[in-house]
Amino acid sequence: MNNQNTTTTPSVSSANKLDPIAVLREELAAAALCHGVERVEDLTEELVRRYVQRLGGVQVYVPTERSLDRERVAEEIRASFDGRNARELACKYGISVRWVQKLILEGASP
Repeated sequence: MNNQNTTTTPSVSSANKLDPIAVLREELAAAALCHGVERVEDLTEELVRRYVQRLGGVQVYVPTERSLDRERVAEEIRASFDGRNARELACKYGISVRWVQKLILEGASP
């Protein structure tokens, strides 16, 4: 199995902007192929149709991997916090003690 880190070129529209539906189609087709789906195009188009039906006209924000990673780290810090280890967590994650405290307080609010 090839473990190289490969990236695909995102689909673009004629205005040279990212086309989210084209990207969705490509990713769904790739996932379907990986899972041995026989009629990739049918599955892909049905999923795109359902996506557009549910979210059509809505502005959708897709977070970056970095922001997803930030939230994962915040959850790890909250789960690891024992009330006395803010300095240790700050060192472990390369952030300030004040930032650790802020994350803990954010996690405590309803």
